[in-house]
Amino acid sequence: SGQNSNNSVRVTNAFFEAVETDSDWNLNARVGDKVMKTLKAKDLWGDICYSAWSCADPGIQYDTTINEWHTCPASGRINASNPCSEYMFLDDTACNLASINLVKFFDPQTGQFDLEGYRHAIRIWTIVLEISVLMAQFPSPEIARLSYEFRTLGLGYANLGSLIMSYGLPYDSDPGRALAGAITAIMTGCAYEQS
Repeated sequence: SGQNSNNSVRVTNAFFEAVETDSDWNLNARVGDKVMKTLKAKDLWGDICYSAWSCADPGIQYDTTINEWHTCPASGRINASNPCSEYMFLDDTACNLASINLVKFFDPQTGQFDLEGYRHAIRIWTIVLEISVLMAQFPSPEIARLSYEFRTLGLGYANLGSLIMSYGLPYDSDPGRALAGAITAIMTGCAYEQS
């Protein structure tokens, strides 16, 4: 559709229970909880699924699970995400994001992955993101304060599919998933250690 945004739908476990039992579902106003419309949950789920199939939107956010896995629940509930949904945390926080290009660590001549170089990049980028919290310009004093207090950093990677293909592995295979799991575990451990 040429849109310039991502659309997401946040659903609860109660919604999925209503889908399973073919129950009614209330659509409430964003403020005040006034019921604006009632429809069959299964019909709404069908519309969401068809739309996602036809245009890749909306993305689904699992509200119940997100808040069950919340790392700081005493500080408030998680109500939303950034537009791409890779950052979910408290209202009025920001996350400085960076991605490491995995194919830069793959040597096509030897078929080897430069694990030490990857670990070094993780350590450097964790420091860069920490510094960026101090240097960033935030849209409000509250966002600046909470971002400084919680130190929300988002380090990820890019080109996982290309790396898997470089090894000649099928993307949807146990060895491909194992490689993805190892790459992710190394990033998580190294970033936590550096932070």
